Amino acid sequence: MSLLDINLHTRNNYKKIIIFTIPLSLFLVVIISNFVSGESQQFAELSRAFLHGQLNFLSPIGTYGQDPIFYHGKIFFGDGPFPAILLMPFMAVFNLFHAYFYQGHLQWLLVLGVLYFVYKLARKLTYSPEDSLILALGFTIGSAFLGVAAVPSSWLFAQVVTVFLLFWSLYEYYYQRRWWLIGIICGLTLLTRVTALPIILFFALELWQITDKTKKQKPIKYIQLFSPVIFGFILLGLYNFLRFHNPFNGGYSHQLQFSDSIESKSLGTFSLIHIPTNFFSAVLSAPLTVARDHTSWTLRFPYVTSNPNGISIFITSAYLLNLFTHKWSSFDKRARNLLVAILASAFMVLSFYGIGKDQYGYRYSLDFLPVLFLLFMIMYKKNHKSLTRGMKLLLLGSIIINFYLAWSFLFPN
Repeated sequence: MSLLDINLHTRNNYKKIIIFTIPLSLFLVVIISNFVSGESQQFAELSRAFLHGQLNFLSPIGTYGQDPIFYHGKIFFGDGPFPAILLMPFMAVFNLFHAYFYQGHLQWLLVLGVLYFVYKLARKLTYSPEDSLILALGFTIGSAFLGVAAVPSSWLFAQVVTVFLLFWSLYEYYYQRRWWLIGIICGLTLLTRVTALPIILFFALELWQITDKTKKQKPIKYIQLFSPVIFGFILLGLYNFLRFHNPFNGGYSHQLQFSDSIESKSLGTFSLIHIPTNFFSAVLSAPLTVARDHTSWTLRFPYVTSNPNGISIFITSAYLLNLFTHKWSSFDKRARNLLVAILASAFMVLSFYGIGKDQYGYRYSLDFLPVLFLLFMIMYKKNHKSLTRGMKLLLLGSIIINFYLAWSFLFPN
């Protein structure tokens, strides 16, 4: 090897170090922040209640803004129970030492798990190790996921669990394809956030299109896929019945909320009337400007900041615009199956009465964003052997821009 080759190799290594220093440092900030915040620990409190054989909180959790459900003199929580179940073994061990296990103590591991799954999926799609890491960082801290990954409050913790489960199911499909495990993961997704369940449509369509020698095993595989989900519905119905004496009542009608949420919910928990509002938050909403004072339009640093009503996914994840550069004919069966799951989940999310207020980005998009990100990686790979310099800059730029916009949300004064 000549001296020139050695110099070029050393220079390239320095470039890689410089390129990854910023995003990896910011990722470390996300991990550390999980150990700082101790607010809104509803799932941790619920896990403690489960350990005592109760479905209601053992102590009050607060009033407005904490979403308590008051029913027959007891306080409940309306979100799916799996995040609390997930915390139970950790809470049990900490209780032995008279310590408290916070949601953030587990959330950072789930965030690392998401990073790992995205990296492995990218590698499966034949991206290089360097490109795969850029893509993994691009999702974890270059999208709306940043806003939930760094703040382990209950609602955001549930969405981190959801994203982890979605990517785990996709990882399992690409690497092992054990249908019983995919079914279990989908069942756990149902018990976390029902609006993320449509990912099962992707797996069902993929299974339907099997034409090789294993097609005779389709009925067994469908049973393996759907049985855990059916069991999940039964468990959810039983959970609701034991709490509110109705398997179809999740308690939302008894929830203590602000007047704007109550007015919106009065139009229907899920209704077409909510779609324009949510569509605006998900696609058209922009960051807020920061004025010098209440009587001036002159801006001051940081000039723009997070919008609690949501920011367009095409601002927080501008690289997704690449999907619109592909002709419909270039979407193969798998890509179209992914689209079916994405659109079904997006329809449920957009027709929900809430907009996820007090958030970074449009956080409800995380119910389908992992599937959309996989579709982005698949379609980009069709036209490029590797990430172009422009796409790398766009992904790394998204990381920096998201941190800039999210700073006041992640670290309020």
